[in-house]
Amino acid sequence: MQRYAHEVVSSWGRAGEGDRTARTVLAPAVTAHPTDTFGLRARRIGRLRGHLWEQTELPRHVTADVLFCPANTAPVATLLSRTPVVVTVHDLAYRYFPEAYTPAFRAAYTTLVPIIMNRAALVITVSETERASIIEHFPAVRDRIVAIPNGVFDGVTMAALGRDRPPSPVDAPFVLYVGSLSRRKNLEGFLRAFALLPPEYHAAVVGSTPQIFNRSEVLVPERIRRRIHFAGQLDSTADLLAYYRNARCLVFPSFFESSGLPPLEAMAAGCPVVVSDIPALAERCGDAALYCDPADIESIAEQTRRLLDDGPVRDELVRRGRARAAAFTWERCAERTWDAVMRAAA
Repeated sequence: MQRYAHEVVSSWGRAGEGDRTARTVLAPAVTAHPTDTFGLRARRIGRLRGHLWEQTELPRHVTADVLFCPANTAPVATLLSRTPVVVTVHDLAYRYFPEAYTPAFRAAYTTLVPIIMNRAALVITVSETERASIIEHFPAVRDRIVAIPNGVFDGVTMAALGRDRPPSPVDAPFVLYVGSLSRRKNLEGFLRAFALLPPEYHAAVVGSTPQIFNRSEVLVPERIRRRIHFAGQLDSTADLLAYYRNARCLVFPSFFESSGLPPLEAMAAGCPVVVSDIPALAERCGDAALYCDPADIESIAEQTRRLLDDGPVRDELVRRGRARAAAFTWERCAERTWDAVMRAAA
C-alpha cells in the first residue's frame, strides 16, 4: 500500500504543473517521509501515527473539497461529514485470512470497512476480481466502486530496463521469490517446491529473512539451505531489478492476491513467471505466465522445471510478458484515479 500511495501521488505531482487544482498531502508529523517528496504541498499534522492519527487528528485538518485515502481505511468523522471521501480498498484479506492478522487489526477493519462501504463517495480497488468479491460482501457499494489496476514501474524505470543487464546478486543460476512471510503468500510452498529442483539451481528470497526456518511447519532439508539466499526487504528499485533481470524465473505461488505486483514487475524485466492459478493472477497475467496449483508442491515444481528446461516456452513467455507489463503503468493508474477523485468531488 505504501508503494501504491507513493506512485499515485508522485505521479500527480509530476502531472500537476499548470493545473490550478490544489493538491495537499496530509501526513503525521512523526512520519519518516519528507514533506516535499511528491512535488506537492504537504502538511505534517498531529502527534500520533497510524490508525489513531487517521481517526482522531486527520479529520480536524480536512478542509478540502474531497479527501483521498489510499490505504484501505479512512477517518470515520470525515466519512460521516459532508466532505466526499474516496478510499482505495486493496482487498478484504482480513476476512479471507483472519489468522494472518492480530485481533486488534481484525477488530479495527471489521469496524471500519463496513462504514467505508456505506459512506464513501467512491471506493477504488485494484482488480475486477477484487471488485466482484467486495460487492459480494457489501452489495450496497455496487454502484460506487471501480477497479483501477496498479502500475508496474514508472516511466523512468521502464526506460532503464533497456540498458545492459546488471551483475547478478547470486553467484549461481537461481529461481526467485518476491513476497512477505504472510502464510497466504505461500513461501513455504515455494521452498518445498525448490527442494525438488535440480541441485545446480539456487533460490533467492526477496522480502523475507532466514527466520522462516524457525517456523515448525517449514520443513526444508538441511542440504538445500546453503542454496537459499535471503535478500531481505529491498528499498532500491535498482537492487530489485538486479534480481528480476538475472533470475531464471519468478515463482509466485500465492494462495490469495487482489492484484499481484511482483509477476508484472518480473515480466517488465524480462523474467518469465510461474503463478498460482487463482482469479486475480489470471486477470493480471493472462497468457503471459505458467500456472500452478499453489496447494500442490509437485505442481509448483513441475511448472518451474518447465521454464528452466524448455527454452522455446521460456522465450515465448518473456516476449508475452514484456507486452503484458507494458499495458500497466503507474501514470495510467494515477490518471484514472485522479479522474475518479474529481468525479467524486463534483
